[in-house]
Amino acid sequence: MTQNAPKNFDIRFITRKWAPAVGGIETYCVQLCVELARQNTMDVIALPGRQNGSAPKGWQLLTFGLGTALKLLFARPARIVHIGDVSIWPLGWLAQLRHRASRVILSAHGSDLSFARRKGLAAKLYGFYIRLGARLLGKATVIANSDWIASLATDTGFNNVVTVALAANIKAPDDQEFIAGKHNGQLFFAGRIVKSKGLSHLVNTVLPLLRQPLKIRVAGTIWDEEEALILKNPQVEYLGVLGPDALTSQYANALCVVVPSIGPEGFGLVAAEASAVGALVLAADHSGLAQTCTSDVGFVADIQDPEAWARQLDVFSGWTLEQRSTFISQSQRIARKRFSWARVAEETQKVYGSNWS
Repeated sequence: MTQNAPKNFDIRFITRKWAPAVGGIETYCVQLCVELARQNTMDVIALPGRQNGSAPKGWQLLTFGLGTALKLLFARPARIVHIGDVSIWPLGWLAQLRHRASRVILSAHGSDLSFARRKGLAAKLYGFYIRLGARLLGKATVIANSDWIASLATDTGFNNVVTVALAANIKAPDDQEFIAGKHNGQLFFAGRIVKSKGLSHLVNTVLPLLRQPLKIRVAGTIWDEEEALILKNPQVEYLGVLGPDALTSQYANALCVVVPSIGPEGFGLVAAEASAVGALVLAADHSGLAQTCTSDVGFVADIQDPEAWARQLDVFSGWTLEQRSTFISQSQRIARKRFSWARVAEETQKVYGSNWS
């Protein structure tokens, strides 16, 4: 931050991702705004999700976009206009056209930029749309949640890109048995029930290879009915959508929290949350997950190598209470410090103040 940069900012935060919808971007937007509001002036324009935890419908997104655009035409100037995800960049462009002194910040997550790399007409059109945003918002700063996302943003054409890793807002339960390293002998998966998250891949290719049969508990919103068929597997117990306390308990008491994504992840919020709680975490070794689940807070393996996953899970099954307790006490301490929302807000404010003019 430059010497003359302000310590407190007038921020207008705009997002289509908000509670009660459940997801990594929603958590980011809500928690970042909570922390920023402690010492900044905040004007939050947000589209809430549906009560069942799912995202708004298409017509709601359209109405939100048009309504927000109208608001921006008549809104007072804001020194910082922070757009919660790159896909709604036109709102930042409109805010900058309306008030030239406003500084536009765009947060970039996994789906924002990775979709443009897929095959098909929709991906090509979306890629053109994002590249257009990079051209029209040439002076905007992009905050990427991992180095992998930062590289995608740079490749797309954005000029000013910085990385601010995400955080976790879940704390471990006050459970002395958990601290001693005990567990329920089951795996745990949390996330959307969609093919890219890899649940069916894990159940069908990894579980049959284990020396000791394991069951897996699953929590999350069903997005893909075909992928949801795996929930009928006798080794799977579906828990539905869990609240924070129940989710914390499942993390803490699992033999291992698995993050078997076969598609790219911008950050890997489940891995961060689970390690902060004090769980053993095994994640896919790619994209933002590899940066989040480092060797001091968890474990990674090639998701296309089921035998490697099975070997690591077998190792966890054979650990003594002392081995678990030793690793967890160290990884949890590191994760809580690293994945702090106060740290995210502090680094974000440094971005707001950098190269101030």
